Amino acid sequence: MVRDVSTRAVLPGAEDPSSNRLKAGAAVRNAVTFFAALALGCTALFQLREFPDLLGVGPKYEYYRAHKDRYNVLFVGSSRFYHQIIPQQFDATVGDVAGQQVRSFNLGYDGMWPPESYYLVRQILALRPQALRWVFIDLMDVNVNLDERNDSTQRSAYWHDPRHTMLAWRHLWYESRHPRGERLRLSIAHGLLLARQVVNIGAGVRRLQAALTTPKGWKQPKEWAGREGFNPGPDTPMVEPQLTGYQDTVARLRRSLPPNPVGPVLRSGMADLIRDIRQAGAEPVFVIAPTLNARENFTDLPEGAALLAFNDPNRFPVLFEPETHYDGWHLNERGAQSFTELLARRFRTEVLTGSDGAVVQEPACK
Repeated sequence: MVRDVSTRAVLPGAEDPSSNRLKAGAAVRNAVTFFAALALGCTALFQLREFPDLLGVGPKYEYYRAHKDRYNVLFVGSSRFYHQIIPQQFDATVGDVAGQQVRSFNLGYDGMWPPESYYLVRQILALRPQALRWVFIDLMDVNVNLDERNDSTQRSAYWHDPRHTMLAWRHLWYESRHPRGERLRLSIAHGLLLARQVVNIGAGVRRLQAALTTPKGWKQPKEWAGREGFNPGPDTPMVEPQLTGYQDTVARLRRSLPPNPVGPVLRSGMADLIRDIRQAGAEPVFVIAPTLNARENFTDLPEGAALLAFNDPNRFPVLFEPETHYDGWHLNERGAQSFTELLARRFRTEVLTGSDGAVVQEPACK
């Protein structure tokens, strides 16, 4: 007698094991589909996100976006640009280039270091400004530090796309002097900021606030209004003990200022930025502003990168006189006038023209 083993008896009230497996498989497929759709949707929204209404940076970006085809020179950097480069004076000193009047805008702002400054340059390039010919970049090392009190603020978060977060991570693990535990903490913090940006946490709340409140953007008067983005520092002299400390540091710089080749991470980041700027039809110019940090005496930049350095007190003594500073790191308006004049003249003679006076580094017309 042949037994039929193709069917199994199921006790009343019991579930078929094969049915349970089918349900579990369907649940897994549904979960995978949901999270895949969520990831794709968040990625799409991330690509379409608007530039945030950041305090300080946002108004300048919005002003530039509204007037982008007015300017052919742009300054992007920290307070060493924001308070120290006067666009109208720069334009008058440089004059015409190949029959075109130079007109510049100062997009610098306090605390604007790489990777944030590199992100901002790329946001500007994404606007496709037709007049842009030169982008001046404040040459500073990558800053991976996050203030624990502010590491979740929009200013800390907005530049964290995959590309610029990776720059921060690479610097942390290949060039940073932080202890291992601090590197791990900062790596996680940057990763969380990246995740926040990718999944657009808080985007709905920000849009709702923008719809229900009076705009606080660049339309209101700003401290840099009428001066093409420049904001002078206070006209207050240095006093003791800051003055003596400043003079001692400058004296050390006069005695010794050894070269400091840029690290491979920063060099790679610079090379990528140079390529993006040139693909947009403009030319990058890196600037080392007057500084007390001997480690910022950068050399070994990517090949072909224009560099205008003003960090040697023996070569530029006027930029290191205490009377031209409101603190050890920043020039007052008198100092800014001297710095702007020197920057414009060196740009004209070293970047734009060769020894025969012919323009040799003007970027190709778009």
